Amino acid sequence: MDMATFRHQVELADFPAGVEVSAHPEGQGWRLRAQGGSGGLELLLTDGAADMYGDAPAVSAALSQLRRQALAGLPDAHPDGTLERLVFVAD
Repeated sequence: MDMATFRHQVELADFPAGVEVSAHPEGQGWRLRAQGGSGGLELLLTDGAADMYGDAPAVSAALSQLRRQALAGLPDAHPDGTLERLVFVAD
């Protein structure tokens, strides 16, 4: 994943104020995290999904899911500090 392109896509996604979005490599994909206040949400974007849909469209779709959740209200972090996780895989 090209991080400059990722940051640009995050800007275009127009997340609510106070929500920080980041990307972290993880195994066979990327863990995208939307975090704000005491909560957040992670979405695992698999390499298979990126291969099937293309990198930019897959990231855009994943960011749309995170944004939708951020607008509805991010779930609180678990007591151990971990966040709820969604998975975006190839069909």
